[in-house]
Formats: sequence, C-alpha cells, structure tokens
Amino acid sequence: MALAGIETIIGKSCEVKGGITVKGGIRVDGKVEGSVLSEDTVIIGENAVVKGDITGTHVVIGGKVNGDVTAKVKLEILHTGKLYGDIKSPKLAMAEGVVFEGTCGMEKDMQEALPLKK
Repeated sequence: MALAGIETIIGKSCEVKGGITVKGGIRVDGKVEGSVLSEDTVIIGENAVVKGDITGTHVVIGGKVNGDVTAKVKLEILHTGKLYGDIKSPKLAMAEGVVFEGTCGMEKDMQEALPLKK
C-alpha cells in the first residue's frame, strides 16, 4: 500500500500503550493498545494488532482490530483483515476471506463522525 499522505508510522517492532491522535495519515504495523484517531487516512498493516477504537477519513485494515471503526469516507478490509467490533462508514469494501464480527451502520453524512476538528 502506498504511503502518500502518511506522516506517522508505528513500526513492526513498536508497541504503544495509550491512545494516538494525529492530524495527518498514520500507518500501524506494530501493536497499539488504545484508540487511533486521525483526520486523514488510517492504515492497519497485515501484521498489526490494535486493541481500541479507530477513527479516520479513509480506514484500511489488513491486520487484527479489536474495537469499533468509524470511517468518514470509506472503510476497506483486506483479505488478511480481522475486525471484531462495529463499523460506521458511508462506504465499505471487504475482500473475500475477511473475518468480521460486529454490526455495520452505513450512514451517508459522516461529517460529525470525526471529533478532532474544532
């Protein structure tokens, strides 16, 4: 996956305990215990594990997420993705082989979904 617009990278050997809030895009390849909030793209890499909620404009999940996901524009779950939590997004794309356990709410206007902008 291209890293255009990604300003923050949590590397494969990195573990973060606590929430992360960024204005630009973020890619997680390591482990995060806490929420991930971005005003831009959130990419959860194939080997990543996130235990917490995720909020972003465009969210791509290739790893394992235990938490709710709110995507303002679109949520993509790749064939390696596992999501145990609820989804809120106007657009959703799931590859064959995805694991998803939760509920899905597809709302047209997600402008209010991102609490970061004041």
